[in-house]
Amino acid sequence: MHSIAHFILEKDPTKKVLYVTSETFTNELIDALKIGKNGNELAMTTFREKYRNNDVLLIDDIQFIIGKESTQEEFFHTFNHLHVSGKQIIISSDKPPKDIETLEARLRTRFEWGLIADISSPDYETRMAILRKKEELDGLERYHIPDEVMQYIANNITSNIRELEGSLNKLIALANLENKPIDIPLAAEALKDMISPNNTREITPELIIEVVSDHFNVPAAELKGKNETLRLFCLVRLLCISAVK
Repeated sequence: MHSIAHFILEKDPTKKVLYVTSETFTNELIDALKIGKNGNELAMTTFREKYRNNDVLLIDDIQFIIGKESTQEEFFHTFNHLHVSGKQIIISSDKPPKDIETLEARLRTRFEWGLIADISSPDYETRMAILRKKEELDGLERYHIPDEVMQYIANNITSNIRELEGSLNKLIALANLENKPIDIPLAAEALKDMISPNNTREITPELIIEVVSDHFNVPAAELKGKNETLRLFCLVRLLCISAVK
């Protein structure tokens, strides 16, 4: 969702884009209602202006509003206002609208008006690109995260983008907390609760070749071949052979 927001602004910096989680939407609504009850009639007006005065509204984890009648009521009217105004609404959920239990029928119907895209788990190359993009957007270059650490994360966190980005946040937090350099052991410690035994890839010759190929930017075919003319290829092949042994 962050990437979508950045893409929209890159294409048209004049657009007013707001990204929030549905939890944030709910909490801010509760605060506005409480303040309103204390006599501040502008609280709800300010809240509604924030969410309705946008060209694009992105709401993450919309399933969080299920069972919350006031939140669903307010979001229903927010959705209608933006839709009638010709604005865009982008929402994400861990399941399609028809499978979100206790979601009001009128909201479910509106969610199904638009394009529903099933986002599958990203492949290895995409996971690496996501990690590097987050590193760039969040200004994490100052931590000098080694390639092999990024590869470790991409190899072991494979389920979804949210966990992938969250793993990088956990790693940075632990590095700051313990004042340690970022390396594979620290990454393993930071992500131990996120990596199940089923997610840990068996160390095989194929995996070694894949990791070394990515690290040295050498085609995997060259590592498997018999071409000994280039010193770099010879060195990298030696590393692979040593690791396999």
